[in-house]
Amino acid sequence: MRTKGRLLLPVLTLCLGACVQSPPPSAPVAEAVAATASASTAPSTTSPSTTSVADAGLAIALARDAANRAAREQTLRVQRQLREHANEQQELLRAARQGNGGERCIAGQKMRRVANGWVQAGTC
Repeated sequence: MRTKGRLLLPVLTLCLGACVQSPPPSAPVAEAVAATASASTAPSTTSPSTTSVADAGLAIALARDAANRAAREQTLRVQRQLREHANEQQELLRAARQGNGGERCIAGQKMRRVANGWVQAGTC
């Protein structure tokens, strides 16, 4: 158990160290310290790199939103087409059952009206 405690602390330290963004290697340490100090003292000012990162993030979010909207619209178009197709099939089935005056569908058999009654005309 003691070894888990000893191992957990360095692992957590490494994870926290990886989460903190370090300045790029080309920037001197003094500039990085000054940037972090000015950012902590005056949060209202933003550097051009922060603005460009925010703009890039906004552009990505807008593109993702547009793609999601297009996918939803396509889904709605497909659902509408499926509903229309189902309604057409129901209308055809209803017309076959009720008949057009000369034909009817009764118990799965198509019946046709003739002069002295009804005759079978196939299956529905």
